[in-house]
Amino acid sequence: METTTTRTRAGGRLGGRGFLLIRGTGVLLAVLALGHFAVTHLVNDVAQTDASFIARRWSSALWVVWDGLLLVAALAHVGAAAVAVVRDYWTDPAGQRRMLAGLRGTLLVLLVIGAVTLFRAAG
Repeated sequence: METTTTRTRAGGRLGGRGFLLIRGTGVLLAVLALGHFAVTHLVNDVAQTDASFIARRWSSALWVVWDGLLLVAALAHVGAAAVAVVRDYWTDPAGQRRMLAGLRGTLLVLLVIGAVTLFRAAG
């Protein structure tokens, strides 16, 4: 019987912190996204969901924080997962560094756009 020690792709090189980040943000996203969906589509009439509904909702600090957490959790979740994919499947080290730098830049731009949108609308 032959025994080999090979690392599977599922194990990857993400590490414990990345694994926990993906799982933790996944649970947080489930709560935040389902709450967002329930308030927007079940509690309120969908026909009444317009720009004034969003303006009223974002006048409350609770909803600004809620949507801000939703934004940060989503970007952290997708960022950690994308880093895991790049590290597992990108073989060229220089290309991997470029891809990770581009990924970080893209996530930062999306975070800034989302934060500016939230705080300008709330303020």
